[in-house]
Amino acid sequence: MSAAELGRAGEQLAATYLERCGFMVLERNVHLRTGEIDIVALEGSTLTFIEVKTRRTLVTGVPQAAVTPTKLRRLRTLVGTYLMDSSPPHRDIRIDVVAVLAHADGTYAIEHLRGVC
Repeated sequence: MSAAELGRAGEQLAATYLERCGFMVLERNVHLRTGEIDIVALEGSTLTFIEVKTRRTLVTGVPQAAVTPTKLRRLRTLVGTYLMDSSPPHRDIRIDVVAVLAHADGTYAIEHLRGVC
């Protein structure tokens, strides 16, 4: 499985996980001028922007470690752009990270970090 395929599989697993947790997935792979938001979802009345990180091994660290302060700044900018362009009717917003670790035996582990910034 290529890195791109692994990323797509991780995003699908994350979307399924979020739906099972009661989120309503509104959009996936939202392309904006300066980047992409992996998942936009509603949890109750909170509009949630979710960054998905998927890894096969822990050689380079846990998946969520890839969400660096620089990446968080970029995500905040993307969320601002999304809000300006879309003007959604939600007052509460949040940025989450879903980390997916794909094991060689086909199983996976998911960790959901809420309100990372």
